[in-house]
Amino acid sequence: MFRRLHSTLLLFVLVGAVIAQLGPNSQMNAQPSVKLRGRSFAELLAAQKVLLSNYCRLDFEGARLQSSGWDRFKPFTSLRANPEFTRVVVVTRFDIEAPEQPSEELNARFQTVGFYEEGEGFTAAPSSDRVALRVQQQPNGDLLVTEVRPEAPHVSPRAAISWLNVRLANPKVTELERAHLKDAVDQLNKLFPQPHPVATSP
Repeated sequence: MFRRLHSTLLLFVLVGAVIAQLGPNSQMNAQPSVKLRGRSFAELLAAQKVLLSNYCRLDFEGARLQSSGWDRFKPFTSLRANPEFTRVVVVTRFDIEAPEQPSEELNARFQTVGFYEEGEGFTAAPSSDRVALRVQQQPNGDLLVTEVRPEAPHVSPRAAISWLNVRLANPKVTELERAHLKDAVDQLNKLFPQPHPVATSP
């Protein structure tokens, strides 16, 4: 009987050790494709949010619309070149959404005012736009953005106006496209406070 009791106690100790190994920060509780590499979920999420905030901030500032702007993204992404796009989404802010479980894919939510479509011009469309960004850990431990869906730039109104004015200055722009560009600039300028007329004395 003593031997049976001893075996039972030993079994409880082993089960307790296994349960301790499967704590809330264990890799076994994470999704199989997510490698925490010694990080807790909270630490991984914090690192992912910092990375995505840096990436989205550059996008918001219009870096993707500049000829050499992609160089500024290189510390944050494994993508070798600026993804092709025919649409530019104009936004006023963005927020990174935190997932409930460890995940390689996080979402950024943008408050949009509209978009400029190549060949179509600007369309006002106030709404909320969600962008999915995949973040993967590299062999050296760094986290990098490896995929963005959809690929269209999400830029501030000021960045959009600056890009539109650069295109307007191009003498090769067709008259139709020039009309689209001017209309877009006019619509976006209305988003900013207009100066009040100065009262003239009688």
